[in-house]
Amino acid sequence: MPTPKSPSIAVSEQQKEILSKIARQSTADFREISRASLILEIDKGKPNSKIVKIMRCSVDKVKHWRYKWLNNQDALMKVETEHQNNNKLEKNIREILKDNPRPGAPPTYSSEQYCQILAVALEHPEESDRPISQWSSRELADECNDRGITSGISGRQVGRFLKRNGCETSS
Repeated sequence: MPTPKSPSIAVSEQQKEILSKIARQSTADFREISRASLILEIDKGKPNSKIVKIMRCSVDKVKHWRYKWLNNQDALMKVETEHQNNNKLEKNIREILKDNPRPGAPPTYSSEQYCQILAVALEHPEESDRPISQWSSRELADECNDRGITSGISGRQVGRFLKRNGCETSS
């Protein structure tokens, strides 16, 4: 039994111009460039198997982006007809080409807290009235908790932060 033909997508001339512009950009994110090129190939009406060979990607990726475009093409057409502004259309296309949010818990500590922890680690412990000559992960965690930078951060977590940045503490 032959495999069913993949549904075709609708890409207007204005949308093709924007996708081509994205695909040619050297400063855009690689994934965005790749996805724009993929949509342009899908629009040519080629079967998934040919697109896989041309784009050197998986058939699942081609299917994913074919259906993602299909699910958004009506909204894009609406934006295109209501707003004669290419900027709004380009913004919407770039939004479609973005990654979906990843699953998992949000970060426990903000980048600001992370930077503040590193800043404290660069200070001399004597400046914080600590009777030590160099920070340990536990002392650093206590100091960050005392200053209100964090609440309840462990010495182990501080140690992981520092290790990630090539810093070492005395255990």
